[in-house]
Formats: sequence, C-alpha cells, structure tokens
Amino acid sequence: MNRQFIGKVSLPILFVMAVFFVSKNSYAIEDVRQINLPALQEMLKSNKGKVVIVNLWATWCPPCRKEIPSFISLYKKYKQDVEIIGIAFDENGEKAVPPFVEKKSINYPIYLGGADIAESYNLRAYPTTIIYDKDSKMAKKHIGYVQEEVFDAEIRKLLN
Repeated sequence: MNRQFIGKVSLPILFVMAVFFVSKNSYAIEDVRQINLPALQEMLKSNKGKVVIVNLWATWCPPCRKEIPSFISLYKKYKQDVEIIGIAFDENGEKAVPPFVEKKSINYPIYLGGADIAESYNLRAYPTTIIYDKDSKMAKKHIGYVQEEVFDAEIRKLLN
C-alpha cells in the first residue's frame, strides 16, 4: 500500500482510539454527583468480591491532594479487583470538585458527600480512608495521609 495513504488513514484512527481510551479511564465533571449513605451502602454491596476503598477528602486539604496520585495509580493497577470511591466534603462541592477532578485527571468515581456519610464514618479529619475486604466488611480505617506503598500492601493482602 501507499505510505501516504496509510499515514493519512492511521492518524485519524489513532486519534479516535486515544479519545476513546482517555474517556474510558477518567471521569467527566458531569459524573460528580451527590451520594447519600444508603446509596453508598448499596454500592458497597454491589462490589462484593472486590476490595473497596472509600476515601473521604476535600479539595482544600493538602494531605488529601497528596494522596490522590496514589489512588489514581492504584486504580490503574488493580481496577479489575479493586473499586475506589472518592467522596468529597467541600462546602461548595458542586462548584469546586468537578474542575478539580478534571484538572487532576482522576480516573475513579468521585461523589459529593453529606452529613449522613460523615456521621456514619465518624469523620473527624481529612483524609479518612476506609478499606473493605471482598466480603464488604471493613478491614482498615486510616485517618490522615497514607503512602501508596501502605495501601498497595493492604490491597495485596486482602486480594489473597
């Protein structure tokens, strides 16, 4: 075949594929919506068989922002076996969180949390991260920043 023809055809195909894969691996700002405790509990039940990480955070929290790249990396690594659910507790969450998610290219679902979730988890500090085992039972609760290696080791332990 003619090299020019292949070049002209393959570039648009590669562009479309790149757009498809990028859109499938990150969440659009329209996907950020409110979640309540019953919906979160249902989500935990529906992910039985997977390790689930629930991260309670806020955009203004420096340790929270520091942890986000770890969750992005862990989600890429384990997305077949692990679900990560980010729940933001920003005062103006509808305005602050979606552009933050887009800017940071967060690839796991982010929701806006309310008082029922904060109360249920006895939320006292950001970030707070709860890890559930494959039977949807709480396995670990971290308050404050945690290094990626710690989460990674805990995930591997729970997957075995």
